[in-house]
Amino acid sequence: MTFARCLEGLSEAIAAAEALGLDATTAKSVRDTAGARARFPSDTYVLALVGGTGVGKSTLLNALAGEPVSAASARRPTTSEPVAWVPAHKSRELAELVAWLGVTSVREHGGEHMRDVAILDLPDIDSLAAEHRARVDELLPRVVVVVGVAAPEKYGDEVAHAPYLAVWGPRIARQMVVLNRVDLLSSQDAMRVRDDLRARLSDDGLADVGIALTRARDGSEGVTALREWIDSGVEAKRVIASRTGAAARDAARALARDAGVDQGARPLVDPARRGRAMDDVANGALSIVDIHGLERQAVAATRLAARPRGAGPFGHVTSLIYRVTGRARASADPAGYLRRWRARGPLAPALEPLRDLVAVSLPSVPPALRARVAGLADPGALEPRLADAIDRTLATEVSGFTVPTSAAWSVIGFGQWIVTALLLFAALWFAALFVVHDTPTGSLAVPVLGPVPAPVVLVAAVLLAGYLLANALRLHAGWLGRRWARRIGARITQEVQARVHDAVLVPLDQIEASRDQLRRAVKTLEEACA
Repeated sequence: MTFARCLEGLSEAIAAAEALGLDATTAKSVRDTAGARARFPSDTYVLALVGGTGVGKSTLLNALAGEPVSAASARRPTTSEPVAWVPAHKSRELAELVAWLGVTSVREHGGEHMRDVAILDLPDIDSLAAEHRARVDELLPRVVVVVGVAAPEKYGDEVAHAPYLAVWGPRIARQMVVLNRVDLLSSQDAMRVRDDLRARLSDDGLADVGIALTRARDGSEGVTALREWIDSGVEAKRVIASRTGAAARDAARALARDAGVDQGARPLVDPARRGRAMDDVANGALSIVDIHGLERQAVAATRLAARPRGAGPFGHVTSLIYRVTGRARASADPAGYLRRWRARGPLAPALEPLRDLVAVSLPSVPPALRARVAGLADPGALEPRLADAIDRTLATEVSGFTVPTSAAWSVIGFGQWIVTALLLFAALWFAALFVVHDTPTGSLAVPVLGPVPAPVVLVAAVLLAGYLLANALRLHAGWLGRRWARRIGARITQEVQARVHDAVLVPLDQIEASRDQLRRAVKTLEEACA
């Protein structure tokens, strides 16, 4: 296991969990504690003596040391502050570690035994002084090895207080329970108490924890074996790494359970359903924007722009009438039509497919993420965001609106001027027929009709030419307007779909990406911390 990689994996898991809005307090505490402990270069590991009042922890430490280290007396509780017993040759490099542990009472030794262990004599866990137990709670997460000390007259109570061992047991590489003061029992009773103690530990899930019988008062029975067990401990770096790895795995697995990726990475929302719902939302929003209505407005605006150039002198008159009467503003104003999209209805119905999607998916979403996923379909939050996105998209399009034009309009307009001139000529010709009786007229043979006066033929031909030119202008301007509207409509459709994606799918994709990141971080951490 790579200690640094293990902590790095835990940091990645924490970052992913926080991105999901999960509570990563416990995992961060594990990371910070392990990181702080890893700063210390010493190979010495920390062992804590844990037990209740009167079990002889201080006496046991004195016996292990072979000299008085921690005060022992009949007054209970005797130890109110932790006492550290450290090897003298490493006292300097252990100074920062001891300070980090918050231990101020330090005893040094220069013996040959236990040269790579610092032993803490902790306050009693069952003391009536609440601050004693709080001090133990503060220190236990920072130690590497625990020796639980029990006494024959209250070992049952000690096991009852074994939440310390039960909680930290799976995370601590080395543990032992010491049944002290066995001099109060016969050999047969001592074996019976040991067997009962083992059964109780098994019930607490600590079947592999060793049990030592000691008579610490005179430093004889069991003390030497316990000292050898402590001396035979594995190297501190491996012990610390194992402890850190177990704690990191537990913390990361808890985050994975909260995110619903502990059993795999099944998507929170079915991708096929999600795609259909997003298409429905986008289509619903576009139906309110009304692309078809925009096309009608664009065609009317293009024809209105074409009249002055392509409809001859009468085109200017009709254009003026359209503008004065307000018809241009009502039926030939694509920019205004887009600006007024909100007047055509609310967005709430368009969001209904999304609410249905979330409602169907929510039961399978992990409880810790349900509020966040449900918030994606909250109309109070989503409708204003989507409306604002549409406003910004349409504002961009409206600001660049320019009605298309064509050189063909001028050609058609020139033809219309000729038609107008010919109509005036025909009108004068007809007037001359009434004023000057011998005005030459002539006639033209027309099939079916026979001979028709030339002025009549001229008027008919000119009117037909004017009609054809007007229709050519109308059709060409309409074609340009529809093409222009489709181009604008395609851009708006693309932008609205992108805005719907940004407002709805991007947050969901971010949740899925964070879940996948957490899953991969936990997998990597499992391998690194093995």
